[in-house]
Amino acid sequence: MRLLFDLGHPAHVHLFRHLIARVRAHGGEVLVTARDKDVTVGLCHQYGIPVTVLSHAHGGDLLSTMRELLIRTVGVLRCAWKFRPDALVGTSISIGPVGRAIGRPSFVFNEDDARVVPLFAKIAYPAATYVVTPECLKHEAHGEKHLTYRGYHELSYLHPDHFTPDRTVLNELGVKPYEPFFILRCVALKAHHDQGAQGLSADLATALVEVLSHYGRVWVTAEQFTKNPLSGRRFPLPPSLFHDALAFCSLCITDSQTVAAEAAVLGVPNIRVNTFVGRITYLEELERRYGLTCGFRPHEFRKALLHIRNILENLDEIKRDLQNKREAMLRECVNMADWQWDMIQDRLSCH
Repeated sequence: MRLLFDLGHPAHVHLFRHLIARVRAHGGEVLVTARDKDVTVGLCHQYGIPVTVLSHAHGGDLLSTMRELLIRTVGVLRCAWKFRPDALVGTSISIGPVGRAIGRPSFVFNEDDARVVPLFAKIAYPAATYVVTPECLKHEAHGEKHLTYRGYHELSYLHPDHFTPDRTVLNELGVKPYEPFFILRCVALKAHHDQGAQGLSADLATALVEVLSHYGRVWVTAEQFTKNPLSGRRFPLPPSLFHDALAFCSLCITDSQTVAAEAAVLGVPNIRVNTFVGRITYLEELERRYGLTCGFRPHEFRKALLHIRNILENLDEIKRDLQNKREAMLRECVNMADWQWDMIQDRLSCH
């Protein structure tokens, strides 16, 4: 099996790294192309994944987005023409058209609603051979090309079959076992589909740190806030250790959809604060069906603070309850990495 993966975000490295490892372990070959965004390339290196960088992330305006998309698509085409993969895989606009150009199937993965990422959906889906989404998005009905699974992207790398948090991360953070600590994750919200979106401002993040610091140590990981008091609380470990730390933290507060979902599938208390609350189906399912996350819009910050204080005052009970809810979720969901492997093998046998 020869697969080309096109990665555009750090979360996509995690989404496919177990599949990449399995293909290689079974004697197959992979070619990984990537967009240089945040720690995407660094994560590839840390996981031993050779990567070809095709473009660099710029601003979120439409013109720069389309210019970068053109550069990436031409780059993917050149790589695919030389590599001749059996299929192209990614959460990528480029792989559909490139797959058609070289006569190979493409698998476009996405867990966001099409209405939330309209540019991606309008360009990526029509050219894709297969559109792969969580089952909770089956209502979008992309025809026979639409493949769904019971679960979430985050279960491709945080399912207990693949992930056991390493307790030595506590020593590296300098905290004792069962000592409470908190993670505040803030993203820049500069992608094209984030235009007009709001999350945790510097003022809100500072207010949260003030509240949390009365209960334990606080670390901040952010794509902004580099020149204010929050920078002194920067998360001190490499990105590859973030999930180990997240698994042991007492509470995660974030405006990142991905980090909220990661905390949720780990059974870690978490709050998400942004204007996407109520609009992302898979997060709404994690909140309303399983009770594993809780979302507030920025204007509901006082309400969020009350919820946070309730968690802090009842932490042990809430953590036990969330672990029970996590077990219920895991019983109903697939091991995403195993599902990816089986699904791609099955579909390629038909081509």
